[in-house]
Amino acid sequence: MDKNKAYEMALLSERVYLPLEEFSEQHTDRRFNYHSVGGTQFYTVWTSTELIFAFRGTEVTDFADIKSDLKMRLALTGDGGQAHRGFQDALDLVWDDLVTDYNRLCEERHVIFTGHSLGAALATLAMSKLDLRTAEIYTFGSPRVGDSDFRAIFNNKFNPTHVHRFRNQNDIVTRHPSTVWDYRHVGTCYYFDGDGKCITNPSLWHRVKQFAKGMFNGLKKRKVDSFADHSVSNYVRLTKGLL
Repeated sequence: MDKNKAYEMALLSERVYLPLEEFSEQHTDRRFNYHSVGGTQFYTVWTSTELIFAFRGTEVTDFADIKSDLKMRLALTGDGGQAHRGFQDALDLVWDDLVTDYNRLCEERHVIFTGHSLGAALATLAMSKLDLRTAEIYTFGSPRVGDSDFRAIFNNKFNPTHVHRFRNQNDIVTRHPSTVWDYRHVGTCYYFDGDGKCITNPSLWHRVKQFAKGMFNGLKKRKVDSFADHSVSNYVRLTKGLL
């Protein structure tokens, strides 16, 4: 995992929440395209060596704000397995724009997908659908996107060293939709514990202990730890701490 790149992608995943005018102030070189169709937004950002697709997600302070994103409907994907139907529908709205930018800008550029929350889910589906085996992805606070077959196909297609999924301790969105409905995560998990330490693919027992610790500390502060841990600003802070 490239720690500098992880921080850069977390920062970009935060910036995509900005209004277009403010985003433009951060990218005065104008080497970006903004696309917004029917509630789905993403930026195409490029340098001389990289082509990045950064999807906007859903910042939440209450579970009610994200329940529409977490409906447990599965639908077949184009290459096998099933994925969240709502996520697929949202990606379809902007797919032609993404392909147009890719075809125009991909030559001699390394492709990276990124996003936070819903944006992380859309980035995962976009990487799967584009099916570029050399692509890379950095996601932050991602919900589960597809079923066990989707995970198996995705993990077989893409080098695990290219699939970076970051989770902050008790982040509530990373725990939905439920595994009861056969939803599964993809790629390598980089888990930030309550002390900010990053652990690769932590055990279930470690996560259970961290869950209890986080909830207890949150209650002492009269906060719900699971919601606070989802904040994109926390992912920026934590990945910066890796440097």
